[in-house]
Order: sequence, then structure tokens, then C-alpha cells
Amino acid sequence: MGKQNITDAQIRDAYMKCNGNKAAAARDLNMLRTTYRDRFAKLSDDIEIRENVINQQQKGGQWVVETNSWRIRDVEDVIRELNVDTSIWRIKTFEHGNSDVTMKIRTPGSVDLPFTVQNVRLKVTFERIVPEVIEDMVGNLIARLADKSPAPPKIKRMKLGKKDGRNALEIALMDPHYGMRTFIPAADVGYSPEYCAQMVMESLNEIIALSESFGPFEEIILPMGNDFFHSDSIRGETTHGTSQPESEAYYHTFIGGESLAIQIIDKLRMIAPVRMYFIPGNHDRTTSFMLGRVMQAYYKNDPDVTVDATPSPYKFHEYGCNLIGYEHGSAVAPIRLASLMANEAPDAWARTKNGYREWHLGDQHRKGSSKPSTMEEQGVSVEYLPAITSPNEWHRLKGFNWQKRGTMAFVWNRSRGPIARLQVNVDRYLNKLMGR
Repeated sequence: MGKQNITDAQIRDAYMKCNGNKAAAARDLNMLRTTYRDRFAKLSDDIEIRENVINQQQKGGQWVVETNSWRIRDVEDVIRELNVDTSIWRIKTFEHGNSDVTMKIRTPGSVDLPFTVQNVRLKVTFERIVPEVIEDMVGNLIARLADKSPAPPKIKRMKLGKKDGRNALEIALMDPHYGMRTFIPAADVGYSPEYCAQMVMESLNEIIALSESFGPFEEIILPMGNDFFHSDSIRGETTHGTSQPESEAYYHTFIGGESLAIQIIDKLRMIAPVRMYFIPGNHDRTTSFMLGRVMQAYYKNDPDVTVDATPSPYKFHEYGCNLIGYEHGSAVAPIRLASLMANEAPDAWARTKNGYREWHLGDQHRKGSSKPSTMEEQGVSVEYLPAITSPNEWHRLKGFNWQKRGTMAFVWNRSRGPIARLQVNVDRYLNKLMGR
């Protein structure tokens, strides 16, 4: 449909059809968003828009929200509208109903015509996951860290090559499970926070050495989280309350993990600007989110480090013709990820139409799960990546203790897509990098 053929009525109809989402309305009419917004601005005075009715109250660890709106249609809309932090609040109860509401559209002849839309009545009750006192304490800590974040000196790096020779390096340090401690013979090998930090840094050094021939890099992509920590609470439990008997004391673990994260970033930022994405795991959803927030504050004044620590369970990175998605791998079925990427990152999806799209997942501690380790659906590849952590007692009890340990890295070319895969492997029995 050409822009010149789109009538004012179609502009209005698309706005109502898409519940006030102008970007969606533009896509529905196959128009540029800027063009649609310009056209709509000329008509907006002719549309009587009923204000969203939102009533809310917080008391006793609960947050009750009631809405009556034609634009807020479901719980996800409530969460977006009120910017609900789902790492702090979870849904307890949910009620909904519908009713028809008549609006007015003024025609060029100044005649008001009725236009009926459906309002949705919602009542959502959220309950706290994180106590308010802890939220305030962490918020104050992050604010103080941000205020005192140092401005680092500028780094001199090699000049980048021509446009078709520009590369980015992705380093996937999946599932370190920092804070786990195991012993032989219950587990395959011994594992400790100190050993974990050593293996992470040795693997990082090895990856850097293997990648040198593809540099200098335009940027380094670093997905973090993904069960960076082994447990998520003072009781040594995962996010969902599963006991982890091998877990170290929570304060010792967080402080050590914080130090390790800074070591990783400080090493990589000397090579290229770092783009870090925190991906919540099934072991450490809260703790990794808090670590991401601390890193965001710590590097606030560093132009070479960008930290995405938003509560979203999945993140996306666009580099040239490439679009890479990250999700831990424990919650979303692989077959759903192609459409999820298209819906969650529509603009990047459109820009990479003739490029390369891929998801990188963790969780399984190996290349794959009961599904294929690598699959492609609708032009989107999905791959589970190995972990650096060793099998613990639970893996041994279940017979999951023969997976290959390692760290993966990928070289992405801005215009040619992925051009190299790098892998550092860990000897299962010697408990050190292979070839060392």
C-alpha cells in the first residue's frame, strides 16, 4: 500500500485497531513510523481519546492495580505502563472483564461520528518477592556507587579496518555457578569459588589469544548471568526454592562474584568497548539482577562499558547484519524463539532481514538438550552452549555427568555474518584446560 493512497480514515482506524500503538499502526499500514506519526499528528485533535483509568495502592507487601482502558489490555500492558520490576514483584491474582465504550471521531465537516471500542477492566494484585528494606538498601548502594563511579582514562587501541573487515567478538561464559563447592567422590571433581574464578579467567585469556587474528574488534559482546551464581538466597536455594547443599555463604559468594565480574570487564575493555547483557538464570535470577545493577553503577562513567541490567528475561544485540538473542534456556521452548525475536525486536528484525539471526542459550551445561543442540526455524538458529562448571552431586545422581565442559566465542562480521567459532575446552578429569 503506497503512502499516497492511505486515507485519514485508515490512519484513524489503524490507531484504534492497534490500541494506540503508533509503531504497530505504521507496520499495519506498511508505512514508516515517522510518516505515520506526522499524519496522525494532524488528526489527533479530531479524536476524543478517553484517558486510561488507573487506580493503585501499595500496602503490606501487596500492590493492587485496577485499570479500565481501551489501551491496557492484559497483565503485560499493566507491567509496562507502571514499569513494574518483576524481579521484585510477582503476580498473585488477576481478574479481567470487558465493556464497550463509544468515542467520537470528528469528520472534515465538523460532524461527530460515534466510534465504539472495547474497554478492558483489569485487577492485578502483585506481591513482593524482595522485602522493601532490602530494595531500599540495594537502591541506596547503587546510587552511591554511581555517584562515586570513577572516570577511567581513555584507552588507545589499534585502528579499525575498512567497513567490510569490521568484526565483533562475542564471549559466552555460560553457567559458571560461582559459589558452588563440591568434593570427590560425590561429585566428579572438586569445585570451589576460587577454582571457578581461576577457570573463568584462564578460559578468557585463551579465548582472547585465539581471537587475535580476527581483531581489532569494533566491540565485545558479553552475555552474563546465566547462572553466574549457584544459589539465590541466604538459605542456599535457587530462585524457585530448590536447596543447593553445595552452596557457599551468600555474602561470601556475592562479594567474590562481584570481584570476578569486574576482573572480566576490566580485561575485555582494554581490547574493545564492552556491551554486557545480564541474563537471569534459573539458579540466580535475583542475585544476577542485583550484580548487573551494581556493574551498571560501577561503570556508569566509563564510555567503554555498556551494561544492560533490565529485568527482561531475554536480551537482543544487533551488530551490522546480525541479530543475536539471549535467553537462559530453561523457560522458553526453542521452537518459540524465532517468533519471539520477531515480536520483541521488530525494528532490528527488519534491519537484519537479509542477514543472520541466532539465539544463544545456556542452562543445559552442554551443547544441547533433549532437543537438537543446534536448530534453525524460519531463518533463526538456536544453539545451546556448554558450561564451564563441573558436574555436581545432582548431575552425578542423574547420570548427567559426562557433558563436555568449555567456553564458546563467536566472531561476527558487520556485513558478512558469523565468520568464526572459537572454543576452549576443559579436561573433565584433570579439571584444567585441555592442552595445558
